[in-house]
Amino acid sequence: MLKVGLIGVGSMGTQHFLRIMNVISGATVVAVSDINEAHAKEVIAPYEGVRYIADPIELIRDPEVDAVVIVSIDSTHEAYCIEAIKQQKYIFCEKPLSSSAAGAKAVVDAEMAGGKRLIQMGFNRRFDTRYEELKALVASGDLGEPMVAHCAHRNATYAPQYDDVTAVTGTAVHEIDIMSWLVGDYFTKAQVIFPKSSRHVQNPNLHDPQIVLLTTSSGMVVSCEIWVNCQFAYDVRCEVLCEDGTATLPRPARVDVCTKQLNYTGMTTDGGGYFADSYNREFQAWADACNSGTVNEAAASAWDGYCAAVTTDACLKAQKSGAIEPVALTERPAFYK
Repeated sequence: MLKVGLIGVGSMGTQHFLRIMNVISGATVVAVSDINEAHAKEVIAPYEGVRYIADPIELIRDPEVDAVVIVSIDSTHEAYCIEAIKQQKYIFCEKPLSSSAAGAKAVVDAEMAGGKRLIQMGFNRRFDTRYEELKALVASGDLGEPMVAHCAHRNATYAPQYDDVTAVTGTAVHEIDIMSWLVGDYFTKAQVIFPKSSRHVQNPNLHDPQIVLLTTSSGMVVSCEIWVNCQFAYDVRCEVLCEDGTATLPRPARVDVCTKQLNYTGMTTDGGGYFADSYNREFQAWADACNSGTVNEAAASAWDGYCAAVTTDACLKAQKSGAIEPVALTERPAFYK
């Protein structure tokens, strides 16, 4: 049984805690850490034997902890990953790997120096059956080479502190990772366009919606619409244009309703629920890999986390410059091939 220490018991951290305790086989949480002690203790209260450890570094070093799940604020991920690597413990790290590309590279360097792959990044869409189906079709070559992809990532509303930086590092980063994985290519150029902004925007430091344009090494162009105040639902879309046809991301099945001269199918504002199955599958894959002393090759590695960080850095630069900015990726080391 994999004994897990979980750092960060906010909204997503609580979901992951409950997932490991109630859904995932071969793993259990033995300790949690969070700056909000009262809330953390409330979450773990129904579960006997789960300890609260105030200091996350102490949790990582605890001899009872075999593996670490990092769901704390973004700025802490780098330090916690590096400490867990020093302790040679398996790591599940929610995005981002670090708040900067330089920090993400420091984590990659530490993992390579340790001589063993320990990190699985929390890019859960790689375990979504709809994206798997889309990737398989594109990879088959039946539709010819992919040329363009259109993506959308929409939320009904977001907290007032959500800003342009978060739009890239917290939202667009999902499209950055999944599209690179889906087409088997990396990005070389990035541009961000600010259309007319919605009246629902609460933060003067947020442009909403915004369009992220990415170009791959083969010349394919990916457009990502980021719109976090759309008001109606959580809504993720993707269509890939290939030489001989198109492939479109299947939408979740919903009940078709007819009432009061209206016809509609239901939607949801719950992003966690939208991808609940893929979260379960990625955590089960992680637990299985840890218990067998391996890594799951379908999952995102620390190198993938670094590639995403380099790309988001270029997008943040493009937000300010308005220009097309280079994505300065280096060649993937053999350690991650």
